[in-house]
Amino acid sequence: MRKRTKKINKMLEEKNPATKNSIHHEDLALKTAAQYFGEELMPLFGIQGVADYIAPTETVMLEARQMYQYFNYVRKDGVWIHLEFESDSITKEDLKRFREYEASTSRVHHVEVITYVICSSKVKHPRTILKE
Repeated sequence: MRKRTKKINKMLEEKNPATKNSIHHEDLALKTAAQYFGEELMPLFGIQGVADYIAPTETVMLEARQMYQYFNYVRKDGVWIHLEFESDSITKEDLKRFREYEASTSRVHHVEVITYVICSSKVKHPRTILKE
C-alpha cells in the first residue's frame, strides 16, 4: 500500500512540477513583502530600531502539563489577581513562568490577570521587572 501511495504522489508531482515551484515562489514573495513591511511600517508606526532580518512566525510547542498557581482571585471588576509566593530570590526564569501563567490564564478564561509575587527571602532588592 505504501509503495503504491508513493508511486501515485510521484506521478502527480511529475505531471505538475509547477505546483512545487509555485509554492516556493509564493513563499519567497511573502518573505520579501515581510522585509519591506518591516523596513517601511516600523518607522511609520514610530517603532524604534531597524529590522535586521525576519524572525520565525511559527512556534510549535506541543506539551501537556499542569500549571499550578498559588492563588487566583476575581475582583468585582472582573480582573483576576494572581498571587505567587517565593521563598528564594526571584529569578528571571521565575518571572518568565509567572508571565506564562498570566498569558495562559488570560487566554483560557478571557480575563485580565495581574500577578503579585510575595517574596519572603531576605533579598534587599528583589527582581521586579522582566525586560526582554
